[in-house]
Amino acid sequence: MLDTIMNSIESLVPMQDIIDGGYNFINNLGIIEQLIGLLVAGVIIILGTFQIVKKLSKLIIVFFILGGLWFLYSGGFLDSIIG
Repeated sequence: MLDTIMNSIESLVPMQDIIDGGYNFINNLGIIEQLIGLLVAGVIIILGTFQIVKKLSKLIIVFFILGGLWFLYSGGFLDSIIG
């Protein structure tokens, strides 16, 4: 089953040709161009990682606040406040 799916995907999109073409393109670049590309890719990856951490930390904080409010409500601690 999985082999059939993989074969149909590989026949639609020749991934090996794309990978080989990218590898050959990078190998044909000079060492300075490769270093600049590596530096740019590294900066993009580092900045993207910080953005993901910022977004996830906000989501985690909101999740814990909502979970805490739910526990307070289900435990009856908010009955005197809410009414």
